[in-house]
Formats: sequence, C-alpha cells, structure tokens
Amino acid sequence: MLLLWIGVILLLGYFLSCGFTSPISKVPGPWYTRFTSFWIKYQEFTAKRRESVHKLHQKYGPVVRLGPNEVSFTSLDAIKEIYASGGSGYDKTEFYSLFKQFKITTMFSTLPKDEHSKRKRIFAERYAMTNVMKAGPLAAINERATAFVSHPGGLKSLNIPEDFEIMQELTYHQSLQKSLLEYYLPSLSPYFPNFLHPRSAPKTNQYVLDMVNQTTPGLESFTLLEKLKRKETGLELLQAAAECKDHMAAGIDTTGDGLCFLMWELSQPHNLIFQQKLRHELMSAPPDAPLDSLLYLEAVIKEALRCSPPIPMSLPRYVPEGGRTIDGYFIPGHTIVSCQPYTVHRAHENVFPDPDRFYPDRWLGEDGAAERNRHFFAFAVGGRGCTGKNQHPPNHAEPNHRKKTTGSIAAMADDDVFAASSCRFSTRISIRWVPEPAFENTDTIVMSVKDWYLDLRMDKETNAIDWAIAGQRLIESQDPLRVSFTHELDSHNAFESADCGTFVSLPNGDDLETGSMPRPDVPGAPISDYEEIWRELPFREGPEGSGNGMSWVLESDDGDHGEETGSNTVSKTFLGRIWGTYLALQQDQTVVREKDASGGWKVSKSGKNVSARREDFESGSGWRERYVVGAAGRELPSMLAGFEGEGKGWWRVPGEKVVVAGRSYIVRAFEEIETSSKL
Repeated sequence: MLLLWIGVILLLGYFLSCGFTSPISKVPGPWYTRFTSFWIKYQEFTAKRRESVHKLHQKYGPVVRLGPNEVSFTSLDAIKEIYASGGSGYDKTEFYSLFKQFKITTMFSTLPKDEHSKRKRIFAERYAMTNVMKAGPLAAINERATAFVSHPGGLKSLNIPEDFEIMQELTYHQSLQKSLLEYYLPSLSPYFPNFLHPRSAPKTNQYVLDMVNQTTPGLESFTLLEKLKRKETGLELLQAAAECKDHMAAGIDTTGDGLCFLMWELSQPHNLIFQQKLRHELMSAPPDAPLDSLLYLEAVIKEALRCSPPIPMSLPRYVPEGGRTIDGYFIPGHTIVSCQPYTVHRAHENVFPDPDRFYPDRWLGEDGAAERNRHFFAFAVGGRGCTGKNQHPPNHAEPNHRKKTTGSIAAMADDDVFAASSCRFSTRISIRWVPEPAFENTDTIVMSVKDWYLDLRMDKETNAIDWAIAGQRLIESQDPLRVSFTHELDSHNAFESADCGTFVSLPNGDDLETGSMPRPDVPGAPISDYEEIWRELPFREGPEGSGNGMSWVLESDDGDHGEETGSNTVSKTFLGRIWGTYLALQQDQTVVREKDASGGWKVSKSGKNVSARREDFESGSGWRERYVVGAAGRELPSMLAGFEGEGKGWWRVPGEKVVVAGRSYIVRAFEEIETSSKL
C-alpha cells in the first residue's frame, strides 16, 4: 500500500511539474488549463466552445491557453503564421478526420499540407473565377437565384419529398457529440453501440453515388464531377464520390447559415434603414449590372459574414517540429493552435468599432479599408482557406493586384489598355533568400493570361535556363493578395512543391512577393523564405497594330495516362503569347501511374531539361527570334511560320482543342483587346 501511495504522489508531482514548467504555462489563461484539457472538452460536448473561448479572450487578451497542449490566438500576425507561413501554414489536427466521406480522406480532411496541395490541384480551377464566370455556371446560378426569389416556399428541397429527405439527413441532426467521442476515444469507437455513432446518411450517399456513376459524356465540361472523373486525376469513382459529397455538404451548411443570419438581421426593425438602402441599390441597378458594381450588396454580405461567419469556431492546427514563437510566446511542436473567426472579427475594436453591431456601412469608407479586409477571416486564409470563396458575390470581381502602370508607354495608346486586360507581363528585379542580401542573376519574363502563366528565367552569364515553369495561377486571398502557382512544367523537377506567394504594392509601383519555396542552389533544395521584387512591363505591339492585341496560353493535349499500372513519357509543351511577345516551353516528362495503399490510383511525374523559344514582334519587320535554347528548341512551334486559325473559332474558348504544327493543344486562356481600328 505504501508503494502505491508513493507511486500516486510521484505521478501527481510529475503532473504538477509539467503543468508549471511547460512553456505553455506562461500563456495567459485559467489556472486549471495548465493541467487538464477537460474544461475545453466539456465546452465542446455541450456546444459552447465558441462562446467560452471568446469570453476567455475578452478576459485574458489576444493569446489564451485552453489546455496543457492547446492555445488560441486572435492577432493578424498569428493568423498569418498559423495558416499561411511556409506555404499554407501548419498541418491540420486529427479533428478534420471526422469529415471523411465514405470513410475516405477528401481534400478537406487531408491533414498534411503537402498532400492537401496535391489533391487541391486536381480541381482548384473549377473554383477559379474564369470557370465560375463562364456562361454555363452563370446560367445555372441565375436560374436557381430566379427560382429562389420567385418561390417563397423555397426550391425542390421543400417541395419534393425525396429532396427534403436528403436535406433532412444533412442538416436536421445533432451528431457533434457523437463525432467528438470518436475523435477523443478512437481506440474505443469500434466498440461503441450504434446509438453512440454519428448519424448515417443513406439517401444522400445513394444520391451522390448515382450522380458519380452517370456517364461522363452527359456531364457539363465546367462541373467539378467532370474534372474528378478524368483518368489523369488518378481518382477511383468512390474517391470522386467522397469529394462530391464533401463539397455538397459544405455548400449547403455554410451558404444556408450565412443567408439565414443575413435575412434575420435585415428583418430586424432597428436595421430597416440597411434594408432600405439595399433595396434601393438593387431596384436602381440595370438587370445586367455586374455584381462587383453593387457596392452596398457587397457591404451587407461582408458584414453578415463578419458578424456570423458560417464556420465561427476554432480552426485547429499542429505546431511544426521544433516549435514556433507566436505573438511573443514560444509554443512547442505538436501543440494545437488556432484562431476562431467569431473572435477575430470582434477582438479588434480599432478595426471594427462596436463589433457586435450589424452595420454594413462600415465597409463603405476608404479609411481603414485595408485593415478591415486583412482582419476578415470568414473564409480563413492561405492555401487551406475556403475553396469556394469565389462563389461569394464580392469576389466575383476579377481580383488583380497589378491594375496599375508607371512611367510612359510609348508603344501603347494609353493606360486604359492595361486596365481592360486580364493579362500581365512582368520581369523580376531582384530576389533575396532571407536573411541574405538581394541579387538578380537572370533575365526573367512572366506572362500571365487570366489564370495561366509561363515563367522563363535565363541566366545572364551563361544564357542557359535558370528556371522554367508553367501552369495555373490561383488566387488564394485578395487583401493581402496571395497567389499559388501549380507547376505543370518545371525545369527544377519540383512538381509537388508548394509555391505560394503574398504580393504587396511598393510606393514606386513595383510589387514585393514574399513566401517560401525550394532553394535550388543549396544541396537538398530546402524550403526557404524568399523576397522577390517584380516590375510590370508594357505590352509589346503585335501584328494587330497599336492599341490592339491578342493573348493566349495553350497546353499540349497529352491524353490520359492509361488504365493500368505503369509509366509513359510525354513532351509537355506550353505556348503563350501576349501581344507582341511569344514564348514556348517544352519538357520531356515521365508519368507513373500506380495503386496506393488504399487501392486508389496515384499519379506522379518527373521531368528532364526544358527547351525554350522566345520571339518578339518588330513593327515593320514582323516576328524575330529573341533566343532558342535546349535540344528541342528549334523544333518548337514558331510565330515565324504562323499558327493557322489563330484567334478564330475554338481558339477563343478555354477548354477546347486546337491544332498547332500538327499537334493537339488545349486552350487554357484567351483574350483579345481592341481599343482602336486596325489600319
């Protein structure tokens, strides 16, 4: 018995010692959270976590200890560190495993950020503005919106019994506590009786499976399902079904909750003035008015999302190995850290005065606008933020941080050309690997046409390729502007590396890009912080004449990668033109298709050296070679020979295929600007 008491005393001493000596013990918070997480778990099981965490922040400030291994933050610096540092922030915790569908990990429930990035690349373009604003998606949105406002009783979910049953399965239940039991007691969950397991959704599951099993030719080309079912994604049908169900459930809950709160607020007698202002704007606007012109509508929606974000609670992440210092406190590795939108939107009264009040007019003034947007956390931030944020009306304006020009542009009619264009043509002024000095060893051009880009960096001393990349350009957030870049072609063979930069305009008109990426001049290419200065270049006059120009990006149509395990080689080629500048990049790539541990297909690729061709248009003499490099440089398509049918027919339709020099290419982006008559 004595030994038992000694053991209990030693265990208690160790327990108390850990509570007092842990770095987290220095973080403000209730004394008992030094020793146990029981308090925060109790708040979760009683559905009071959000309010309880908010009250702690009101009492203790921007940093609060929630348990011996969990800390909550509210500052902008903490948000950037947790959710955006090092290329999309820290890894998710096992909490997100609760959101698996058909017991399959989806993009949302993927925990490591690198694996999430790979999955997101499969269908991120379906949520890009260029896809959302196509005729098909817009027609579907308009049809549903018109039906919604025309029928006060709602749409099919209230009128058709089968649809109502699906909505009932998805929304009218309380499975939170049961899901949390599985989260906190994973080893015991297989032995739980049925009444302790989360509610199943058999009708919803069958509906999703039926949709996924329909034949591909019947799918619209702009849909998520059409992209998921392509062979090159490497997804089995059940994996595609899991993603579809995940997106369906996410869209129903978040949109429904957001609209419910918005309508409730507008219906309050003390908010009648806001309802009248909104009604006046909507009644005065032309039927075809673009959404980004409805400024008060944007203000009302953003204020509703600020006051009641659809996902208001903490978004938990694990601190990486080695620990990090956040808001002045050292937080050990594997500690759970988070910010919750509900509190972020209320903790900074200098940014949002009277934060509990619904007041849309706060979004209309220019003073403090930048700070308000930086603290807007309804969609989270970084590469793991809300994928569907472009469905939010204020984001329907084409985001572009470079709609400005500096200096005189002799070859152009005026600056309106650039304001009207979605293309950007830029060069790098310097790069700095933090904390080393800045330098520039390349002649770099980057041409971006809508959501697609080609980037070629030539070493100034050797005239060899320093880096060549091409792929898709995806807007992660607008203020600050954060952009991620896919690498469909990469001379550094870093196809899976996260490439995400944050852009800030400098006083001289240049742009500062900051982020993290592999450093190729160091053995092992470690992920390193960098700073790059970019300068926008004027468009070179092309064959269309002064003030007119054609721009496009084409990607080689390499077909699928087969239905069996194995590898094949393709010559991945990107062709791009912005007015009087043309660029072609080609890389031999080996694509490997194999089964992973779960039985799904895994597609990986590796690449060899890149060949490149750049040509510039000279007024009066036509296209001229600027440089040709690589083994296949001379074989790449050239503007000197001309492209049959350029700018006509299917050339103008992204996603369609055209033939160049006998090879099939997919049109990724197209734009034509005509500001003056052609002579």
